[in-house]
Amino acid sequence: MITRLGLQRSSLADYPGALACVLFTVGCDFRCPWCHNPELVEPEPGDPGLLPVGEVLGFLDKRKRVLSGAVLSGGEPCLHPDLPRLADAVRKRGLKVKLDTNGSFPDALAEVRADYVAIDVKARAADYPKLAPLVPDAAERVARSLGWLRSSGTPFEVRVTAAPGFVDPDTAAIVAEFLEADDEVVLQQFRPLRTLESAWQTVEPHGDAALAEILAALKHRSPKARLRGG
Repeated sequence: MITRLGLQRSSLADYPGALACVLFTVGCDFRCPWCHNPELVEPEPGDPGLLPVGEVLGFLDKRKRVLSGAVLSGGEPCLHPDLPRLADAVRKRGLKVKLDTNGSFPDALAEVRADYVAIDVKARAADYPKLAPLVPDAAERVARSLGWLRSSGTPFEVRVTAAPGFVDPDTAAIVAEFLEADDEVVLQQFRPLRTLESAWQTVEPHGDAALAEILAALKHRSPKARLRGG
């Protein structure tokens, strides 16, 4: 049950075309070593950065005339069976709902009824066991989630992070096998800031030439693919 949330009070970058806040749920079924929200994946007991849900909803009540949306992020929000209830509480305040997800809970997508979804494709299907050792069918779940999004008419984007060793120039074409021609695809640079595994804080991001090769491989499959910030 969702009892506490992290809160970013405003953002112009997380919900396309909207001034939104970001609500962060705790817990994740993946263990991506480059994850930049380690405190949500493995939270400390009594984390003072988390707020009671009621306090967060009270904030939305005060700011609903300024904000136009709220992003449900994490961690992995769909890990929580009561996420649809939180989404409904946001909608009742007149705000649009965006969902950030790793795609491992395809059945939850219809229940949340998000207005916009950002779904991650993290690696080749064969590499997903390294990222989600407790989710043996993770790649299949991501493919099912993408299929549902395409058939539902829900606006969505596919996010691909250029994490060295997982998304490289020589693997990008295989990573792109998750994609289809009409998908909106965003390639993101890996940032070695806070990471779940500390060793990744010294990993060198891909240079411009390698990023261009990765993007070209994605565009071959999905012509609308673009580099975030580019």
